[in-house]
Amino acid sequence: MTNTNAPQVSTGIAALRRAAFRPVLLLLTGFLVVSAAMIAVLVAMVVNHASVDTTIWIRCSLVLASAVVLLLIAASAARGSRAAWIRLRIISPIVVVAVIVIVSIPGFLPDWVRLEQAVCGLLVLPAAIIVNLPRMGRLFPKAVSSATA
Repeated sequence: MTNTNAPQVSTGIAALRRAAFRPVLLLLTGFLVVSAAMIAVLVAMVVNHASVDTTIWIRCSLVLASAVVLLLIAASAARGSRAAWIRLRIISPIVVVAVIVIVSIPGFLPDWVRLEQAVCGLLVLPAAIIVNLPRMGRLFPKAVSSATA
């Protein structure tokens, strides 16, 4: 006898998961857009013969890379990957802490770069909080091993 409710239950969880991840994906898309815009600003500055310190290039490139990685992981988690959700739960708070540390170092970056970095951190912070809420864990049940089934 087959369980005819199984597809409906998994479809329901999938719909709940997609809805739960909508704000996370929007926040991380904003993070990506702000990071990419900063790289565009740096390129425009160089084109207009302004000097851009290597530290700024490296930091902004790393932030853009982290934005891409976080968004890809979040998209995978939204599609149901428990492993991606766990990675996102670990990496997103690390990104927030890294931004706080970098922004708080006096004189390390110009104020306009620190502001952009702070905006990025403020976009990742609520995403990190959301993915670590207990209700998110219910959307990623642990697999039942065949030995206990």
